[in-house]
Amino acid sequence: MSESLSTRSKTVTDSIESESVDSPPIFDRWTNNISYRQLVVSSGIGIFQLWWHPYLFDLKKLLPFLFLYNVFSIIIAYPLFYLELALGVATKKSVLNCWDLAPMARGIGFAMLSTCMFTALAAGAVGAWCLALMVHSIHTFLPWLHCAAAARPPCAARHRPLPAGSETPAQSFFFNFVLDLKRDGLEGGLGNVVWELTTYYVICWVLIYFIVIKRIYSYSKLVLFKDVLTYFVLVCVAVGAMQLKGAGRMFSDCNWSVIFEGLQMWREAMEYSLIEMTVCQGSLVMLGSYCPKAQHKLSTTAMLALAVSKTTCMSAALVLGATHGALYKDYDNVTNIWPGSAGSIILWSDYVARIPGSQFWSALIFFTLFILSVTTAALLVQTVMSTFTGRTIRKIRWAFLVVICMLFCLIGVILVCTQGGLYVMNFLMTWPASKPRVPVAALMATVITYIYGQTTFCADVYFAVGEYPSVFMRICWALSPAIMMSTFAGGAGSWHTSETTVGWMLVGACVVMPIAAVMLFYGVFKCRVRNIVRDEK
Repeated sequence: MSESLSTRSKTVTDSIESESVDSPPIFDRWTNNISYRQLVVSSGIGIFQLWWHPYLFDLKKLLPFLFLYNVFSIIIAYPLFYLELALGVATKKSVLNCWDLAPMARGIGFAMLSTCMFTALAAGAVGAWCLALMVHSIHTFLPWLHCAAAARPPCAARHRPLPAGSETPAQSFFFNFVLDLKRDGLEGGLGNVVWELTTYYVICWVLIYFIVIKRIYSYSKLVLFKDVLTYFVLVCVAVGAMQLKGAGRMFSDCNWSVIFEGLQMWREAMEYSLIEMTVCQGSLVMLGSYCPKAQHKLSTTAMLALAVSKTTCMSAALVLGATHGALYKDYDNVTNIWPGSAGSIILWSDYVARIPGSQFWSALIFFTLFILSVTTAALLVQTVMSTFTGRTIRKIRWAFLVVICMLFCLIGVILVCTQGGLYVMNFLMTWPASKPRVPVAALMATVITYIYGQTTFCADVYFAVGEYPSVFMRICWALSPAIMMSTFAGGAGSWHTSETTVGWMLVGACVVMPIAAVMLFYGVFKCRVRNIVRDEK
């Protein structure tokens, strides 16, 4: 994109025929803010890049998983990032309306929105966790440096074997004093509401409201700050991680044979690559629809987004892996780190407890994670709001936003701000926020390539921004649906637990039901119209 062209003014109406000579010009939306390309690239720097790392608890599988993630990032996530962004650029419409190019596929837009809402709920909860730990960092000393006598199960001090069932100081503090976690899972319900955590959660959503109410143009003002802050923190923690004793254990314990033990790791690596590139949650369609009508190198934008996503994600994963290795050296045997959403938060807490100036670095790191959580959730909420495009709705947009934020607050307080909230978060990230992305991405590529027509779509992109998608992109769009659906189908038959059963049912409700319902409605409507036309003849 020519940066000089993007700063030109444009008239109120999009149609040249309807322009009025007396109409005052509206200056380009990106004139006084960070450039459009930087805004899109920044979507790859969010809370999920620094927090959601599924295999941190098992150092034997961490590096093989990251290897598969890198492979899928290049051959699947990167081309689909380009495709979803180009879909918004070519249509200039919202997540739902962009599928006017293939009306029977409009259900894909509903599936994207459902994934977007579940992801926003998880991002808001992580923001509350990080805000709580940031506040607790402002003490005389970090409260998780030592064990609390009242901790149950017992907390084990460093530099001695870790008894079975006991926890590290950081783990014990997070579970007992931040989450007030139930130890019996979801048996007996979610437990009581944790009011301190609820307060932080509400604060997060109040901030998200104020970001979104100013629309995406004001959100872009936060982009440069959060990106520079994130890279500064990552560089500093990477230097500190190299000083940790036992940091290299993830390399010595690595077992590459786990790659061939089944399709589960492959499927999760594929889902992880899509999450890290923000694919199939509708945000890229929205950002693409805001693209200025000028020459723009979408391939360069997608490549930069891939670079920043991979550097932030890999840096955080390796730092946290080094911290887990240092924990092994402290306790000689096991560390009892849980799989799921709590692992990275606990390891970040443990990392800051090991370096000089621990209070400062704790406050800075959790402040950074908090900012990333809020801005990520704001972008997701903006994606939901972008679907309301009617003129009447735009006049009361603030009321819709209030309702949406209040609903997220209410649902979050009931589910993730309770004593069983951690289990709900693990379920959210394992199922509705992750699993639907692979089939939705496969359907999106199938519709564009084989139904609407890849050649026609590429021509639309060329007329919109003056760039024709490369051969690599077109090949990946054609081949990736078969790869994704075969890998996804490999785990669809496992219903051995109640959680798995509920998870697959929720995935079906998010993906299969809206797509099937729209196709059925469209098919019946089209047949009825044809019959009416025939009767009139």
